[in-house]
Amino acid sequence: MSEKDFPSSPEETAAFMDRLVFSDDPVPADQVPPRLESGEDIVVTTSIRLPLQLHARLKQLAEERNIGVSTLIREWAESAVAELDGEDQLISLAEAKRALSRVHPIHRAS
Repeated sequence: MSEKDFPSSPEETAAFMDRLVFSDDPVPADQVPPRLESGEDIVVTTSIRLPLQLHARLKQLAEERNIGVSTLIREWAESAVAELDGEDQLISLAEAKRALSRVHPIHRAS
């Protein structure tokens, strides 16, 4: 077998399958994964194809925020979905800066 113990030939596949044990008996409670807490979700791995330059820019943006590329993309996806679902009226950082730059400071009398 290969270094990861996966069969790589028909003979190895047959030997691998012969070692498998199937049963209709319930799984012991100590071997069952714990139930999800309320509000907890399962994280699913997915793949997307990105142009190299876009991936490099995303990596740079993630590093500036001290997070991973997956976290950055997940946060952006969550924001976009929330906005589309009408949960929040999110605005981009650039839009917030533009709006704040138009606010005049309050001058206080001394």
